[in-house]
Amino acid sequence: MKKENGNICILDIHLASFLSFNGISPQFSKQGTRVVFEFPSSQKLYNLQRTYNENPSVPVLDFVHHLRKLRSQMLSAR
Repeated sequence: MKKENGNICILDIHLASFLSFNGISPQFSKQGTRVVFEFPSSQKLYNLQRTYNENPSVPVLDFVHHLRKLRSQMLSAR
């Protein structure tokens, strides 16, 4: 879902972790009781989303590190 400020809102923490793992840092916003990850719209973002959907191999420990980091940031943004 695209917002007026050009950011893409993502609810999936695993996709957000994959994007963070690949160097695109999210901003956090609240929508009701949910915390949403907002990423700047770019061609790199769209390419990484396509790559994520193709189920690539990634280093598990690095991915889990980004997942835990995002989860803790998400919980503190509540």
